[in-house]
Amino acid sequence: MKAWALILLLLTLSGCASKPVPIDDGFSSVATVVVGDSASAQQAYIDAMEGYREDPAYACRHPLYAAYFKKQGISGRGELPCAENVPFVIQTPDEGAKVVWVNPARVRSVHLLFASKSPSLASRFGHVALRLVVCPESDSSAQACDANLAEHLVLSFQAHIDDYTLDTLKALRGDYQAHLFASRFMDTYEQYAIGEFREVYSLPLRIESEQRTALVRDLADVHWRFSGNYNFFTRNCATLLQDTLRVAWPDFANDELMKQRYLRPDEMFAALRASPLADGAAVASQTSAERDGYYFSSTRPFYEQALQHVRQHTRYPDFSSLEDYIGLMPIKRHEAMASPVYVKALADNPRTLEAQLMLEEYAVLHSERVLMGQAAQYLEAQDFLGRSQSLKARLDEKQMEVFDKCLLQPLRQRSQPPRRLTGIPNTNDEFSDIAGASKLCTSEQSRKLLVDTIAAIEDKNSLQWQQLNRLARYRADSIENIVFLKQIR
Repeated sequence: MKAWALILLLLTLSGCASKPVPIDDGFSSVATVVVGDSASAQQAYIDAMEGYREDPAYACRHPLYAAYFKKQGISGRGELPCAENVPFVIQTPDEGAKVVWVNPARVRSVHLLFASKSPSLASRFGHVALRLVVCPESDSSAQACDANLAEHLVLSFQAHIDDYTLDTLKALRGDYQAHLFASRFMDTYEQYAIGEFREVYSLPLRIESEQRTALVRDLADVHWRFSGNYNFFTRNCATLLQDTLRVAWPDFANDELMKQRYLRPDEMFAALRASPLADGAAVASQTSAERDGYYFSSTRPFYEQALQHVRQHTRYPDFSSLEDYIGLMPIKRHEAMASPVYVKALADNPRTLEAQLMLEEYAVLHSERVLMGQAAQYLEAQDFLGRSQSLKARLDEKQMEVFDKCLLQPLRQRSQPPRRLTGIPNTNDEFSDIAGASKLCTSEQSRKLLVDTIAAIEDKNSLQWQQLNRLARYRADSIENIVFLKQIR
């Protein structure tokens, strides 16, 4: 037993240490950010202190606690060099959960991402998150880093909605658990700018290189450990992000504007934009901001333009809005597209062809979003998420493989709360249960097979199955329309 631990034990037995170890507000703030409100600060302090004094790799796995103790002048056992990369689990719409490793030194800048309001209660004041601008391995120039969109990550405090349908009362009561989720920037852009027709601002934050590297590691710490109650109006994406930045970014904690607590995401965005902590000029003009990659407009005007262009070149259009268009069955849309006169118009006018393709691609995107929700509700009602064995009697081997990997597995991952660990993992062994992406699910052949598989289940007595089957067929037929149009090129 170590000397300090032996002394503490003797003091405890003698009654001299019967009083709790005094915990200051600084540690309580760190503990709330790291683990949420599930553990007492007293116990968190004892556990953290023991690890800090005993584990030479403690600062690599628990950087926020280690930074606190170091600031207090408390000596640890020593510090081993940390691994170059830190992991994040990202949820993708088409590949399920996968682990990506990020080198903090390759993060050239951190932005505050703000998505404008939407009609839903959950987003009536917008949404805030952090965007990590990750550079390609071979080029750290500003231009190359900004253009490397495929590797940019978005870190966002969100409620884990395990039943796929938002329950407003649960959200208001704080019954949902919040976590720091990670996603690809392009998936986030697709969700907001295309799927929900919202504007997205990317506000560069003025964080020095050393602080930025530390911040990325701190965010990984929170990503793997934090779990706390979520409430729309008092403990949401904005308040949780402010709490984290106050602990992990010293300049944020010392800024006068940021000492105020902003309950609304739009107010937090406005305050940061006006503070010296951010480059507010980057988003002052939407025109220049869009050109430079700091502003992403809603894509609805582009789809509206495509819609009007198609209407002008269609003899008898059955639609006057985007909602009308996606409300038409794909087979009926195909009949109109396949008329000899219109096929010739598409072949002669590339702009009309591109406009028609845009509308069909939007129909597919919209149907995919609805399909996953409907599939989750039906499969959960039938307990297929837990009893996949019962499907084997109805499906052949190939159907079962596609159904399990492309539907059941992603739905299980999304329905279960994220894995919580005791610190940042440094090897793949610590999250070997995360299956990772399956390339099987991205092929057109597998997508068609998935539709056939849903039809093969054939549960005609279930209204949920009937709706799911219609959606699956709608999506498949819309994809066929896209294939047809591309052949005209």
